[in-house]
Amino acid sequence: MLPALSVLIDLQEIDREILELQRLAAALPEELAAMTQELEKLQAARAATQAELEGQQKQHRDLEVEIKDLEESIRTSRQRLMEIKNNIEYRAMLKEIGFKEDQRDQKETRILELFDRIEELGRELAAQAGQLAAQEEALARRKTELAQKATELAEAIDRLEGQRQGLLGEVPPELLKRYDFIRRRRNGSPLAEVVEGVCQGCHMNILPQQFIDLQKGQEIIQCPHCQRILYWLGEAEIHQEEAAEPKVSRQAV
Repeated sequence: MLPALSVLIDLQEIDREILELQRLAAALPEELAAMTQELEKLQAARAATQAELEGQQKQHRDLEVEIKDLEESIRTSRQRLMEIKNNIEYRAMLKEIGFKEDQRDQKETRILELFDRIEELGRELAAQAGQLAAQEEALARRKTELAQKATELAEAIDRLEGQRQGLLGEVPPELLKRYDFIRRRRNGSPLAEVVEGVCQGCHMNILPQQFIDLQKGQEIIQCPHCQRILYWLGEAEIHQEEAAEPKVSRQAV
């Protein structure tokens, strides 16, 4: 294998690691944004519950005032009832008193309903307060963790970038230019191994003569289908197979 090709294989591995670390680093703000959005939803839900509670409490207070006014009006009407001598006026006053009592009873029933709802909303607020506190704590903790993670990723990327720079000087400029061009077009995979005449990048067969030339290891060969720079590791496999074969000793006849 050409020395420059061996360097490109190492360079591709480093570039893949850098790409993965950059992907992980880019995902960190997204995680924080999702947690912040969840916190905002909880805050909005609690604000809505608080607003409803305040509305129910105001209705409760208003009804208490209205019931008090009706009680006073009913008491006044009963006093007047004792002074009326005319039967027609007496019956009219009784009807008026009955109407006011019906109104009072309806408002008292409504007050009981409001009281139940106010208690329910109070329990909801308490539960939401607990959820908010837990989410705020989790968000603060995760911010610290992700900040540390971001620092670690940045340091790892810097180390790999240093290793990358060290390799660049070992590759001819034209070959490096070709490598970078293919890397941009092939999603960070400019090189592909060939196994049994098949490019592992696009899984297509290369030409037989190309495979022969690749095995010779004397020139840079690209896949005719995906244009990736090809390399072959079969030589090492052959050596391993030869080493594993038992040696037959010749005996004198």
